[in-house]
Amino acid sequence: MDMNQKNLIGIIVLTSFALLTWLWSRQNPISEPNDVQNQSGLIGYYLRGAEIIGTDREGNPLYWIRAASAEEQPDNNYLILKNVTAQYNSSNNIPWVLKASHGEVSNSASYLNLSGDVQLTTEDQEGIGPTTVQTIELRLEPENFIVETTAPVSVLIGSHRLEAVGFRADLRTNQLALKSNVYGQFRP
Repeated sequence: MDMNQKNLIGIIVLTSFALLTWLWSRQNPISEPNDVQNQSGLIGYYLRGAEIIGTDREGNPLYWIRAASAEEQPDNNYLILKNVTAQYNSSNNIPWVLKASHGEVSNSASYLNLSGDVQLTTEDQEGIGPTTVQTIELRLEPENFIVETTAPVSVLIGSHRLEAVGFRADLRTNQLALKSNVYGQFRP
């Protein structure tokens, strides 16, 4: 083989390599930004030690919602909370404290959905002991002072116990309503 044939083969190999590299780079998904913008799974923010403060009409703190962590999910417009505690400002005379393993706040609604080990508790009232409501899910409407669920609930009032399916309470007036299948145990 003489030198011209070697040069010709070298040029063909280099040209083929350059052509393949160019074709491969045109198919690379990183170089197409429109595909990235149209993908779901948007990334939101993540907080530790999060606190949401709701205010009254005058701008004074009305309630606090605290969570060990909060993660925004922009795809479905929710804020996901872990290890949640909600309570009202003590100046409102609402002694109830709400705790749950998980919570969801919609950006477009004025309520908080709680799930997991949900407990609504108030201190000892009138010498009968603390009142605790236990359930697996509960909706809190903090501006209206309302909590509600359709799930089974246990209400512990001192040493007394009530079981029911469904529950609604007005935390401002301390009125509790059990919806159905009520069963109770009262001990002297």
